[in-house]
Amino acid sequence: MAPSVLIIGGGMAGLSAGCFARMNGFETEILEMHTIPGGLCTAWNRKGYTFDLCIHWLCGSKPGTALYQVYDKLGLMEGRRFHHPDSWATVRDGHGNEITLYTDPERLYDELIRISPDDKPFISRLCKDIQKLSRMETSVDMTILDIIRYIPYFSLMKRYKPTVHDVLSEVKSPVLRDLLTAGFGWEGQSMFFPLMGLAMQGAKNAGYPIGGSLPCAEAIEKRYRDLGGTIRYKSKVTAIITEKNRAKGVRLADGTERYADYVISCADGHTTIFDWLKGAYCDDTIRGYYQNLKPFPPIVFISFGLNTDLSHIPKDLTILFDNPVEIAGVKQDTISYRNHVHDPTLYPPGKGVITTWITADYSYWDRLPYQSETYRIEKDNVGREVFALLCQQYPDLSERCEIMDVATPMTFVRYTGNWKGSYEGWQVTPDSFFLDLPQTLPGLSGFSMAGQWIVTGGGIPGAVLSGRKALKQMCSDLGKKFVY
Repeated sequence: MAPSVLIIGGGMAGLSAGCFARMNGFETEILEMHTIPGGLCTAWNRKGYTFDLCIHWLCGSKPGTALYQVYDKLGLMEGRRFHHPDSWATVRDGHGNEITLYTDPERLYDELIRISPDDKPFISRLCKDIQKLSRMETSVDMTILDIIRYIPYFSLMKRYKPTVHDVLSEVKSPVLRDLLTAGFGWEGQSMFFPLMGLAMQGAKNAGYPIGGSLPCAEAIEKRYRDLGGTIRYKSKVTAIITEKNRAKGVRLADGTERYADYVISCADGHTTIFDWLKGAYCDDTIRGYYQNLKPFPPIVFISFGLNTDLSHIPKDLTILFDNPVEIAGVKQDTISYRNHVHDPTLYPPGKGVITTWITADYSYWDRLPYQSETYRIEKDNVGREVFALLCQQYPDLSERCEIMDVATPMTFVRYTGNWKGSYEGWQVTPDSFFLDLPQTLPGLSGFSMAGQWIVTGGGIPGAVLSGRKALKQMCSDLGKKFVY
């Protein structure tokens, strides 16, 4: 009889684990508390508009790369078309200064030199390094050969391991320095992370999948079902059952229990370790991760369905404020608006969708009674304020908003159970650079973890590969040859 596996979570890690488990002869059942697959890789429809939460670009979208082959095994690439943008973002300050971060290093060089000719040495090196990074391919198994292939990039990893702020401190021009800092992301984030994303986009290895996030999740779910796997929705786990230090099954919110030979949690890491297992299988190292590593902050995700053509607005526009704007208790130095004009499947003809997110204070939203009138009013106020800031840049939009949708950190908790509403696990910082957390817990057999709390940087590749890695290790433990 084939060994059985219970997989907690029907997000991208859980779906990946399920597919590879079926390919390797395991009986599988995925337990997902939502009604649809994908977890955070999702979107929702409102009055003919689709508001997409997740994929801005998919690393590994280039045929022939190792990641592409993994996606292909999961059914993700069948019939998939990709849009390859010519820019990472456009950044605009309050004094009329603006740069576009082109994915072509030569165009990027010209653009940055236009702002600050005095920074030619830094700009030249940066653009040459981006060109070099564009040839770096993400590893799937990290073999000795992969490590050898990475040797030419070690110096770049060292150079850009420091934070965005620290790397850009070399820039002489305060205007260019501020624009680049705003364009390259979160405070405290390692510079290597956004730089690698820009380089992969330039290599056409990080395209945007037309149709967005949810169809990608649905494609892998279809592959999983075609392989004979079972998935149960509306199945919220409340505990992992152990016996003699071995995982034996799970208890669901309805009181029922499900049993299997192995359990893989692809759910929230903190919930898995400290709630479902009561912290019984945790050492100081693991506690240290959850105490000291820096998760991506909780966010408020705001979407606008607009009754107008948006082709005059940049694909990704980051506005840098002269003075921080306080929204829902958090001072925002920047707001980045994403124009989905490149994907006409998301909106009716002649219309458009713009989405954005702002950093949030989890406690601010947690203390508001969920779905209360106070909560709804605050959501509406936040959405209106963020839209007004966009209309300061584009007054023609002020009367064009047909629908607004606001998702708070509590929305993330409700639908995915993410710890403190964090949307993407651990940030890539100098302290967590290329850190892989253990997929097993000390003292507990028959159990492993996968998902964005196992790798830094979050995203689809990390989730998918961690699910694959969990099955590869399981096969090794059983003396089975791993397939794919």
